[in-house]
Amino acid sequence: MPRFPLSPLFVGLLAASVALPVLADESLFMGAPVQVGHTTSGALINQAVIDNARLVRHQNSEPYKLTEGVWILPGLMLNSAVIEGPDGLIVWDTGEGLADGKRYREEIRKFSDKPIKAIIYSHSHYTKGARTLVEGEKDVLTIGHPKLNENMQISGLGSYYSEVEPLPRARAYQHAQIALPEQGPDGKAGFAVSMGESGFIPVNTPVQHGQEMVVAGVRLKFLTRGGSDTDDTIAVWLPDRKVALNNPVWPWMPNFYTPRGAKYREPRDWTLGLQDLIDLQPEYLINQHSLPVSGKENVLQTLGNYRDFINLVLDQTLRGILQGKGPEDLRDFIRLPRHLAEDPWMFESYGQLDWYAPAIMEHALGWWDGDAASLVKLPPQASAERLVPLLGGRDKVLAEVRKAQAKGELAWALELLGYQFRLTPDDAEVKQLKADLLRRSANVATASITRAFMLNQALALEGKIKLPRVIPPNAAQITANPPRFVDELRVRVDPVKAQDTDAVMRFDFVDGTQSSVALHVRRGVAQFVAAPATYSQKADYVLRLDAATFAALFLNKQGLSELQGSGKVELTGDEKGASAFLALFDPYKV
Repeated sequence: MPRFPLSPLFVGLLAASVALPVLADESLFMGAPVQVGHTTSGALINQAVIDNARLVRHQNSEPYKLTEGVWILPGLMLNSAVIEGPDGLIVWDTGEGLADGKRYREEIRKFSDKPIKAIIYSHSHYTKGARTLVEGEKDVLTIGHPKLNENMQISGLGSYYSEVEPLPRARAYQHAQIALPEQGPDGKAGFAVSMGESGFIPVNTPVQHGQEMVVAGVRLKFLTRGGSDTDDTIAVWLPDRKVALNNPVWPWMPNFYTPRGAKYREPRDWTLGLQDLIDLQPEYLINQHSLPVSGKENVLQTLGNYRDFINLVLDQTLRGILQGKGPEDLRDFIRLPRHLAEDPWMFESYGQLDWYAPAIMEHALGWWDGDAASLVKLPPQASAERLVPLLGGRDKVLAEVRKAQAKGELAWALELLGYQFRLTPDDAEVKQLKADLLRRSANVATASITRAFMLNQALALEGKIKLPRVIPPNAAQITANPPRFVDELRVRVDPVKAQDTDAVMRFDFVDGTQSSVALHVRRGVAQFVAAPATYSQKADYVLRLDAATFAALFLNKQGLSELQGSGKVELTGDEKGASAFLALFDPYKV
C-alpha cells in the first residue's frame, strides 16, 4: 500500500480523538482544534480527511493491472474490476448509472477486446451501469445474491418497511450530495455519487454460499453469508490467482447505521463475511471503495483489524448496556485500542463512531434508556414552549447561541438554537444562524455523511436549494407491480377523515397479470385485500384500469374524475363516493 506524508494534525486526530476517550468537550464540534483544508474544486473540508484519502483511496481514474489477468477500474469513490480469462472477461460491479457503464466499457476496450461473459454484482448499490457496459454482448451472465432482484424492485436502499422508501430516497438525495454545487466552499467532497439513469439488468444467475463455477475459463467461488451495508452482499474468490473481491472492507470504519435510513446492519454478519475472507488467505484484496491491498500479510492485517473493530464496537456496546447506559450515554462510551484507532482504514471519513452504539441498542432493547422519567417525556414542541421562556426568551437564547458559536461549541449552539427554531421556524435571523452553525460544523466534520446533510440543510435554510421531503416511487416501479402499491396506500390513510367510513374499493388491472386486489377502509384503518373474490365484504367501488393509469392516481398526477372522463378508468359504483374514498388518503407532498 502506498505511503504518503501525513499532516501532524491528522496524526494527532487519529491518536487523540478516536483512540482515547472522545468526551463532549474534546469533540470537533465542541471547540477541539481543527485544520480546515480545501479540495481541488474548492470545497472546504477537514484537512485530516484529505490526508487520510491519500492512504486508502484512489486519487485518479486511470485503469491499471493489479496482477496477471486482473485489472482495476478505479474511481475517486467507486471501483470496478475486470477478470480476464481464456474465453472472455468478467466485470465486477457496474457503477451508479448508464454513464458509469459506458465509461467502464470504454476503459476495458483499451486493454482487451475479449467479449464480456459475465457481470457480478457485489451488492445492490452499484448495479445501474450494466446495460451500457454489456451493450452488444451476447449471452452475458449476471451473477448476484439471491435477494438482489427483490431488493432492486424496492429501490436498493434496504428499508425494513417498503412503504417508507420515499423518505430514505429523499434522505439519500442529501447523503449523496446531489444538490451541492460542483465547485466552491459548499461543494461536493468525500462520498458523492451520482443518481444517473438506471441500466440495471436483473440477476439471471443467483449464487449460493460456497458455490463454485467456471466462467470465461476462470474458476470462481462465491461467498454470500456475510453482510455489510446490505443483505445481498457477495464476495468472490479466485483460487488460482489468490484474489478476493469484496464489499465488506471499506476505506473508513464500517457504517453500522446510516442517517438516510436502512435495515439494521448486523455486526455479526459483517464479521462472518470477513472471517470467511481471512480463512481463504488471499494475496490480493479488491475493495469496492478503496485501493486494493496486496501481499498476504497486509491483506490479513487489514481484514483482521476490520473484523476486530466490528467485534469491539458490538461487544463494548453490549457492555455499556449491561452497565445501565442509555442510547445517548453510549455515544461516547466506546474506546478503541490505539492500533485500531491509528489504522487509516478505521478513520471517520464516512460515518461517525458515536452513531453506532445507539443504533445497536435500539435493535437490542428499543429506545428506552432505563430512566422511568423518560417514559413520560414531553414532545419536543411542548418542551421548547416551556424552555425558551425559562431561558429568557428569543433574544436571550440567540445571545447564548452566539456565545457558544464564538467558542466553537457548535453542537451545544445547535441544540440550544433548536428550541427556538421549533417555535419560530420562519424567523429569518434564526434560520440564518442555524445555517451558519450547520455550515461551520460541516467544515470541521470528518464524516462525509455529516458534512453532506449539514450543507444541504444550510443551503435549504438560506433558500438556495429546495430539498424534497419525500421522493415517491416512479411510474416504472409502480407499473411493474401495481398490487404492491395498492397495498402501500394503507399507510397514507387519514384515520380522522376515515373514522366513519366502512367501504371497499377494488382495483381490476387490465394489463400485466390482470390481477384484482382491493382496499377495505374500516373506521380509520385501511386493510389490503389480496383476494377480493373470497373476501367477506363485497366491493362498493370497482376501478377497471391499466397499471400506468393507476400510477397516475397513486402519484396524484390525475384525479379520478379526470381519468374517468378521458376513458382511462371504468368505474362501477357512485363517482362521488369513490372520489371521497380516494380523498381519505394523504396526497404526496414532496
